[in-house]
Amino acid sequence: MRALLLLLPCLLTAGQPSITTLMYLVNRADAIEDFRTHAEKTSIIAPQTFSMDAQGFIMGEVPAEVMRIAAEKNVAVMPLVVNRGFQQPLMHTVLDTPASRARAIRYLLYYALRDGYIGFQFDYENIHYTYRDKFTVFFKEAARTFHRHKLQLSAAIVGRYNEARNSNSPGGWDNWSGVYDYQELGKYADFLSVMAYAEHGATADPGPVAGLPWVRTIAEYSAHTIPARKVSLGVPFYAMRWDAADPADPAARGRKWRGRSARYRDAAAAMATTPSVWDEKENSPHLTFDTNGRQTQVWYEDARSLETKMQLAHSMGFQGISAWTLGQEDPAFWSSLDAWRIRHPGTAQARGTFDQRSERAARAR
Repeated sequence: MRALLLLLPCLLTAGQPSITTLMYLVNRADAIEDFRTHAEKTSIIAPQTFSMDAQGFIMGEVPAEVMRIAAEKNVAVMPLVVNRGFQQPLMHTVLDTPASRARAIRYLLYYALRDGYIGFQFDYENIHYTYRDKFTVFFKEAARTFHRHKLQLSAAIVGRYNEARNSNSPGGWDNWSGVYDYQELGKYADFLSVMAYAEHGATADPGPVAGLPWVRTIAEYSAHTIPARKVSLGVPFYAMRWDAADPADPAARGRKWRGRSARYRDAAAAMATTPSVWDEKENSPHLTFDTNGRQTQVWYEDARSLETKMQLAHSMGFQGISAWTLGQEDPAFWSSLDAWRIRHPGTAQARGTFDQRSERAARAR
């Protein structure tokens, strides 16, 4: 009987599909509280807390409370590093300068070894497509260094569905999606988080943040260019709200709509007086109501739409999802994860005092 009781948890999860859940986090109290509440269902926590300057110097840290929760709940920590302010000239300067690239890699390695991260994720964005080869070289250099120290390297890459410059990728090809060489990055990355959002952003007309047909097309292109086991499908927790613009308002700049990001709770508040509509084709819910005499539309993700995206990732052999960002989601999403077995890659060890860890990490560089 005792042996059966010990085996019971394995039997209960044997028939469940497995998934790796990477959750993005920004340094806000509500996001950290969300992580604390749902850490057991988080495989990797990815705080967006590091940035790089034009000389390759890296600054930042993961909040101490996030590290404490991660250690207690066996959640791996993989911070993001961004080009500060997503500045394009800054990023181009680093990519043009071997010494700056090397400096950035040394700093990232130092932080990872000192503080016990499993690695870093490159979240470098707004890079001109003509820098594709140089970005690939930078990533390759970092991956080789990281792997020598048994660390992981990942990248968040803008979703697209072909190699055409006029394709409908978020932000456009030239300055956003075109720089990422899916095939080459896939050779060296431990995994790639393919950002399958925002289909409709703040400057677009109202529509789904990540409609299922659009996401499926991105997923299929990713699967054909990157080993499926290395793909984490980026999904949005956030919503988008569009208010009909006043044609007489100069700030509208001729646009019919003015968009801005929102949270699920904003949609939930509107649902108290406005019925939500489920779009079968897009696999996405939305709301339409009046605000001060002008129409408002809110498109959002809920547990149902997110579950379909997880099923898509699973059916394509992807490792899981990367969700942007904690604190914005439908609370029911977490209950939907009860049907999944959450993978836990394990945490890195960072023993000793800060000075001891710093000294060891400095020697390793």
